[in-house]
Amino acid sequence: MTIGLDLSSLQGPHRMRGIGYTLLNFINNISAADREKHAFVFYAYPSSDEKSPLNILNLEGMNYEIRELKHRRKITKQLPGRLNLFVSALNQLIELKDLYFGDSRIKDLSGVNFFLQTDQSQHLPRRKWGLRKGLVIYDIIPYVLEWEYLWNYATARQRGFSRKAALRVHARRWLYGHKIKVNTRRAKTLFSISEHTKQDFVNYLGTASKKIVVTPLGVNVTMDHSKENTSLKHYVKTSWGYVRRALTLDPDTHFVLYVGGADRRRRLDDLVSAFNILRAQGHDFKLLLAGDSMQGPENISTEEIQYAFKMSSYKEDVIFMGFIDDTTRDWLYSHARAFVFPSRYEGFGLPVLEAMSYGTPVISYKNAATIEVAGDAPVYVDGLEGLVDSLRSLLSLSQTKIDDLHKKSLAQAKKYESVKTSQRMLDIISSR
Repeated sequence: MTIGLDLSSLQGPHRMRGIGYTLLNFINNISAADREKHAFVFYAYPSSDEKSPLNILNLEGMNYEIRELKHRRKITKQLPGRLNLFVSALNQLIELKDLYFGDSRIKDLSGVNFFLQTDQSQHLPRRKWGLRKGLVIYDIIPYVLEWEYLWNYATARQRGFSRKAALRVHARRWLYGHKIKVNTRRAKTLFSISEHTKQDFVNYLGTASKKIVVTPLGVNVTMDHSKENTSLKHYVKTSWGYVRRALTLDPDTHFVLYVGGADRRRRLDDLVSAFNILRAQGHDFKLLLAGDSMQGPENISTEEIQYAFKMSSYKEDVIFMGFIDDTTRDWLYSHARAFVFPSRYEGFGLPVLEAMSYGTPVISYKNAATIEVAGDAPVYVDGLEGLVDSLRSLLSLSQTKIDDLHKKSLAQAKKYESVKTSQRMLDIISSR
């Protein structure tokens, strides 16, 4: 069988997010037997050799070829005033054309038997006789958490929008859901990252349950915690804005780690409050934050979270790491006293599983997807009070107790190793 894959998520901002992570782990963990059994066609935008997505892929023993992705047509000309609304409408029509008739970026599908799209925001290829299509579905958080993201008409009116503005907001919500519905209908098989995500698609978008197979994301469990990193960097505020500078941490320094974004469902204001309370009570530790937006308080768009960081009495010990490379990530997870994930809603909860793959003790807010994946390995809390109590307890644990938590986290993470995910997905592809 020849399997087609869109590599564009490894050539843009999704590279170090869940979508890029899923594609990278799927390819790199394909077994030797399946590399001999199947051929692969990779679709990618032209790039220089040093920026090629192939550089981060394990292609040993794989029969593959590269086909060029064409950039989707888009009108970029700026018109005066409200005439730009006309340009926006035309661009929307161009995208809808790709949605209904197939992705115009993909021109050559000859020889491809199954096309797997790992980015649910991208459209599936055009119709071709004998071509089966699969789509990985992640979450529809902007649709489910309507009050915080994509408002409907009633919510917009409650928040003081005019009828005209409320209709525009409602239209954006409808269009988001409609695009996903069309894409999922055109796929033969939908690979859901969790049972929770599957139920969201069934309940909110009316997706046919029989089309969805649950194939949880995976992690590469590491047993080597000996890596030392002498070149840690963090962001500091200067007259030129936030600039990366060398960071030195004392070997005996305790720190709590967070990795992820800063939208409202990730209650980082609660995390900062817990940090402030415990520091005021005499607990000596630092708070480290990593992720694309973690370059300093003013880089965080969520106002209440930005305010919480700015007003902390211990902000000198709140360390913003920004985007981290693999080596830095390994060091942080391996040396963190705890990983804290105060998220109210997840489609899977990959950061939690990733932390557990290093044996890092985890404290997490209760949400259905994280409980499904992480089991009873983390300490679950309901709000700020529980977060403070659990962090206080964990900071005071003996090394023996920490080692027990370490073993528990590793044992749970091993149930979700990437090689198992790749194998399950390929078995499903081969059978359909």
